[in-house]
Amino acid sequence: MNRAWMIGAVTLLSATSALILPLLLADLESSLQQERVAVETFTGGHNTVLDNNNLVDVVGALPLSLPIDSVGWEDHVLSLDLQVTGNDHEPEELYQNMAQVISFAFQETANVNQLLLRIVAVDKWLGSRRLLLAGDIRRQEWSLKLQDELQSAGNSPLTDHLKSGFRISESELWKNQFISP
Repeated sequence: MNRAWMIGAVTLLSATSALILPLLLADLESSLQQERVAVETFTGGHNTVLDNNNLVDVVGALPLSLPIDSVGWEDHVLSLDLQVTGNDHEPEELYQNMAQVISFAFQETANVNQLLLRIVAVDKWLGSRRLLLAGDIRRQEWSLKLQDELQSAGNSPLTDHLKSGFRISESELWKNQFISP
């Protein structure tokens, strides 16, 4: 009798857990989603969650004076190429566009951990593309002070501190076209 009672109890316990466990997990998932939404809402400006579904719309709405050449999103890394055509651009305009993209990536989104930003010169006559500036900016190393320094650089060459902080590299074409006297 004792053995039959144990088998019955185990069977009843298994059947009960099979019925109750999915309900408990559904409640847990719902509460975790509500908690995540609350965190995303109150992060102080980090209210955009970037993904492949909204990438084109969100990035396309940025108020940039340079056209976007290409954009990519993978594993919390935003890749963005801005296009320069012609000779009527000053370094200040390029720096301000870079600062705008950096501000978007780290102040307006919750999930961009790294920004790969490039300024590319496009020659429509020759069909060629040449790199001018490239930055590898990471959220944990980003600071508002560095961003403000980039924003206010004017037409001056970038400081070593800024280039180091945002991992900005300058091509020879950039140095010859925009930096040399």
